[in-house]
Amino acid sequence: MVDGLVDSSLVQSPTVTYDVCVTTAADTVRPLLLGTLSADEWAPIGEGDDSEPWVSFAQARFDYGKGRQGEAIERWRRIASMPGIESRQSLQAWHFLRTVGVRTPESVGRQLLGAVAELPVRDGHDLLAGYSDGSVRYVNFSGRAAVVEDRTIITVQEALSGWLEVARTVVQSLGPWEGSELPDLPVGSGRIMMLTPSGIHFGQAPAEALMADPRARAFLEAATRLLKIVVGISA
Repeated sequence: MVDGLVDSSLVQSPTVTYDVCVTTAADTVRPLLLGTLSADEWAPIGEGDDSEPWVSFAQARFDYGKGRQGEAIERWRRIASMPGIESRQSLQAWHFLRTVGVRTPESVGRQLLGAVAELPVRDGHDLLAGYSDGSVRYVNFSGRAAVVEDRTIITVQEALSGWLEVARTVVQSLGPWEGSELPDLPVGSGRIMMLTPSGIHFGQAPAEALMADPRARAFLEAATRLLKIVVGISA
């Protein structure tokens, strides 16, 4: 407990993807956004499996399934250090390494790859995720989702950069979660998350307690600025 915090496809438009998720939102898509899917689940949909890092992920999955854990670990390590890949690809590689007991080097343990905010809305939660590769994903409590991949939208990139800068400060005071799954998030509570090679650093509390914590308040205010921009360009 830290100051009230518990420590730790879609229709196309020119700039945004927006549609209705098939099932209810946050609980279903959270592992995809956090980079905590299983090796069997983390595979491309449709074309793209003949490029990196998908080829290496497939080879690692095959090696691991055949009991060649050492080979799989080396492939995941190479993926984690590949330049220019999506942040979620790196997060998945680090996740697979942690699941087989590989310790994350301290030199990269708190390197920020993404930030996530879950905000209480009615009987559910809005979920906003922003990544160091410049992409943003938003899942509304109703199930609607927006994906922003266009890195040329200056307003999005500026707001995202500001949010990630706040997250880099907050992550220094929250250790990585050691559990296999995050705790339940009650109605009326919110959660802030920093995604790093060492895992998910998070805090959660009732909304009032979150806003009373200076770190969480700064994090959520920065996330809200980005959220308003994403909603605006998605309308």
